[in-house]
Amino acid sequence: MYFPSISGPPGVFASNIYQNDADPLSYTHVHLQQSKQIGGRLLCLVLWLNLVPVMNGCPAKCVCYSEPRPTVACQQQGLFSIPTEIPVRSQRIFLQSNKLTVVRSTSFSSVHNLTVLWMYSNNISHIEAGAFYGLERLEELDIGDNSNLRIISPTAFRGLTKLHTLHLHRCGLSELPVGVFRGLFSLQYLFLQDNNLLALHEDTFLDLANLTYLFLHNNKIKVVTDHMLRGLINLDRLLLHQNRIIHVQQRAFNDLGKLTTLFLFFNNLTMLTGETMNPLVSLQYLRLNGNQWICDCRARPLWDWFKHFKGSSSELECHLPTSLTGKDLKRLKSDDLEGCVDSPSQVQTSIFNTKARSGKFLSLDDPLVESIPRCCLSDNDKSSIISSNSLPDPSSYNSRQITNNPLKEKENISKTKFWEVERSKNDTRNKQSLNDGPLGTMSNNLDQTIDKINPDLLDNMEPSTAPTRKKKKCSKKPKSDQYCLKAHGSTVPVLAVFFLPLFWLFLALS
Repeated sequence: MYFPSISGPPGVFASNIYQNDADPLSYTHVHLQQSKQIGGRLLCLVLWLNLVPVMNGCPAKCVCYSEPRPTVACQQQGLFSIPTEIPVRSQRIFLQSNKLTVVRSTSFSSVHNLTVLWMYSNNISHIEAGAFYGLERLEELDIGDNSNLRIISPTAFRGLTKLHTLHLHRCGLSELPVGVFRGLFSLQYLFLQDNNLLALHEDTFLDLANLTYLFLHNNKIKVVTDHMLRGLINLDRLLLHQNRIIHVQQRAFNDLGKLTTLFLFFNNLTMLTGETMNPLVSLQYLRLNGNQWICDCRARPLWDWFKHFKGSSSELECHLPTSLTGKDLKRLKSDDLEGCVDSPSQVQTSIFNTKARSGKFLSLDDPLVESIPRCCLSDNDKSSIISSNSLPDPSSYNSRQITNNPLKEKENISKTKFWEVERSKNDTRNKQSLNDGPLGTMSNNLDQTIDKINPDLLDNMEPSTAPTRKKKKCSKKPKSDQYCLKAHGSTVPVLAVFFLPLFWLFLALS
C-alpha cells in the first residue's frame, strides 16, 4: 500500500489519503504522464547534443556537424585560404562566398569521403594540378563565379569518375583544353554559361555519354561544328542562346537523338538547313528567335522541316528581304521563298568564284561555301560544278540555257557539241562546194562538165546580170598568199575553156 508523505497540513494529508484510496487508477495515470514527459525531454536532449557543433577538429570560423552528413560549413567568412584542419570524415565542404585565390594540390588530400564541394563566388585564379586527386567519391563540384580563373589544367578533373554535376559558369574561360572532361563518365549536368568561349575543340564531350544538361549560353561561340557535340547521346537540354553563332554545320546534331530542348535564340544565324535538324527526332522545345533569318530560297529546307515538327517553337522573324521583314518564316507560303537576296549572296558568291592559290576553284565541300545553297549560285557557279571533261567551249555558254538539273546541263552540253560539229561539217562542205577562183560562184566540178556543152550554145551566151564580186588584191609575195596562188592556178583552165572552142570554130569556118 502507498503511504504518502506526512509533510504538509493535516487537511491535505487526509484529502490525499482519501483520494488515493478512493481512486487508485487515477493516481497511476498521473505518474505515467509524468514519466512520458521526462522521457520526451531526455530524447530531445540527446538529439540536441547530436546537433551541437563538434568542436574537436573543426576549423576556426567554420561550423561542423554530422547530420544529415558530416559537413564543414565555412561560407561567407572572409577566408583568404582553404582551412587546413578539415575533419577527415567530412563528406560536404561549403567554402562559397569567400576570398579564396588558390586551390592547392594538398587542400583536400585527406578527405577521401568528400561528395560535395562548393567553392563558388571566390577570387580563385589558379587550381594546381592534382587539386582534386583522390576524390573518387566526389559527386558535385561547384567552382563557378570565379571570374579570374580563365585557365583550367587539362587534368584538373581527372579521376572524378562519380562526378555528376560540374559548375564552371562565370569563370572567364576563353577556351577549354583538349581532354579536360575525359573520363567523366557519370557527369549529367555541365554548366559552362557566361564565359568567353570562342570555340570548342572537336570531341570535347566525347566521354560524356550520360550528360543530360549542357549550358553554353552567353558565350562567344561562332560556329557549331560537326564534331563539337559528338558523343552526347543522352543529352536532354542544350542551351546555346546569346552567343555569336553564324553557322551550324550539317552534322552538328547527329548524336542528339534524345534532345528535347534546344535554345539558339539571339545569335547571328541567317539560315539553318533541314538536314541539320533531321536528327532531332525527340525535340519538343525550340527557340530560334532573335536571329537575322534570310527568307529566300535558302530557307526552304528549314521551312519544309517545320511542316513535320510537332513541338513548340518561337517565331522566326525574317530579316531579309525587306518585303518579308518581321514575318514569321514558318507562316510564309511556298511562293514567298523564291529567288535569292542579293546583298549576302553577293559576298558569298564572290568567295565561291575566287580561285584558290593552288589554282583550283573552291568546291561546295569547302567550309567557306558549305552554307551556300545551290539556288543562290550564279549561272557560272552552277556550271562550274559540272566536270571539266564535259564542259563545252566557253563561247557556247551564251547559246545554251543553264538549268538547275545536272542531267539537263549535260544534255545541253552534248547538244551544243553536236551542233558545233554539224556546223563545222557544213562550213567545210560549203567551202568545198565553192570555187576558189575569181568568179567565186562556179563549182569545182566545172572543169569536168564543160566539155559536154554544145559549142553552138556558146554564141548565144549573154553576160551575167549578177553583180561582180570585188577581186581581192594579191600581195607582192604570191608564195605567202594562198588565196592568190589558188586564183592564179584556176585562171588558166578557165581561159582555155573559152578560147579553145572558138579556135576550132574559126578553123572550121575557114
